[in-house]
Amino acid sequence: MKYKFDVTIVGQGPVGSMLAILLGKKGYRVGVFEKWPNFYPLPRAIIYDSEIARMLRIVCDHKKLEQISENIYDEYQWKNNTGEVLLSLERPEKGASGLPNFNFFNQPDLEKILDEACRNIPSVEIFRGYEAVDLFEQEDSVELIVENESGEQHSFSSTYLVGCDGANSIVRKKLDTTFADLGSEYTWLVVDIIPHDKRKMEPSFWQLCNPERPTTILPGGPGRRRWEFMALPGENPDELNTEETTWELLKPWGYTKDNCELVRHAVYTFRGAWAETWRRGRIMIAGDAAHLTPPFLGQGLGSGFRDVWNLAWKLDLVLQNKSTEDILEYYTEERNPNVQSYIHMGVELSKMICITDPIEAAKRDEAFLSGNVDSFPDFPHLTTGILYNYSDQPECLTGRLSVQGTVKHDGKIGLLDDLIGTGWTVLSVNKNPKSYLSSEQIQFLESIGTHFVEITSTPTNINSYYDVNGTYEEYFNSNQIEVVITRPDFYVFGAASRVEDLSQMVESLQKQVHYNSL
Repeated sequence: MKYKFDVTIVGQGPVGSMLAILLGKKGYRVGVFEKWPNFYPLPRAIIYDSEIARMLRIVCDHKKLEQISENIYDEYQWKNNTGEVLLSLERPEKGASGLPNFNFFNQPDLEKILDEACRNIPSVEIFRGYEAVDLFEQEDSVELIVENESGEQHSFSSTYLVGCDGANSIVRKKLDTTFADLGSEYTWLVVDIIPHDKRKMEPSFWQLCNPERPTTILPGGPGRRRWEFMALPGENPDELNTEETTWELLKPWGYTKDNCELVRHAVYTFRGAWAETWRRGRIMIAGDAAHLTPPFLGQGLGSGFRDVWNLAWKLDLVLQNKSTEDILEYYTEERNPNVQSYIHMGVELSKMICITDPIEAAKRDEAFLSGNVDSFPDFPHLTTGILYNYSDQPECLTGRLSVQGTVKHDGKIGLLDDLIGTGWTVLSVNKNPKSYLSSEQIQFLESIGTHFVEITSTPTNINSYYDVNGTYEEYFNSNQIEVVITRPDFYVFGAASRVEDLSQMVESLQKQVHYNSL
């Protein structure tokens, strides 16, 4: 058996499926190899934010997503063992992407939707029950050796290979990269249930900072609930991970065998770690193969999705021969510092949450109750890579998530993605951005898949996009800009206070993507 793919992907978890969809929709021949013949049937990741909701909405049937997700708008609170609120983190109900910030879901349901989207793309082929056992790079390809359930080995060839094969990634091992570990490990018992009643828990998701047993309480998707119980020092994880112990731990919360179904109980060790290098030559890694993120921010799965959205548009330009392979160097440069910031934030949170010494817990409580703690940091953004003047403008929009609002165009109303799709976007208000560019620059932008969007505050111009809720008007006015260029992964490449400066930004972009005019 001999195949030649544009890209092979090792691992068909959500991250591997997402990458396959992004590349498959571009028409590339993609082979996805997963060692397990069937999907893992139990819950794992359970939350995604507005940015990830935007990604999923583009690649999946959003009506099916709505059926498997529940949007809960609530504060994330920390309480001590006496019920005092130590910390209350409130995020807007909707994020910059114009979608809910708190989306709780059941991972097996999401994986089925992503798998269906993969199988609906003719150029994507999925091989389940095929375990990657070896790989090696040649001058113009990568050879992947896999073994099926019968023990037969086959070789598959591709131009590039991406390992989305989890924490024990064979692809990462083949990269021979250093794996940095912060050395912060905590073991927790994770319990998922389906209650028979529909009682509402308030707050919906919160952290019990009780030194006797730190506990996390949160939704687990429609009709589901999750508890996470920390293993105490000296406690045997195997003895903790029993059905009898699980029911004992659930009893104080009012749940027993009589009023709920126990879906699973499993022990996990939460770590903060990352690979120093995510790409060598034609081989790359993403998701848990590249980094492990503590769960307290709910950003583990989201970080993996950010990886492949970042990588997909770069691979697209290279596979089209629009850019040289040099652009792939930006993948690690952009994603690694970003995910490290999430990991460090998660580790710092875990150090405060996972206190089991009563004296230290009392000191922590006093610090929070007296306000003698640092404010919660903003989520990180891109600080290096394919960005415009980022070193000279650290406080500007460059590298931050772009805003998405509802628009009306040609009789249709929806979020901007619904009307224009994905890709690069040049967006200005009440001015046609093409009017400020040369024909060569317009040709360049069109060749890399750019949308030119003129936003207007009145629905009179048939060629423009009417800003239905004033989202863009407020965004442009508050940031004192007239034009913005956004990347295919929704991050701002650059913004300018005068639309006349657009040409200069495009010139910078053309150089940074190592553009081949062909």
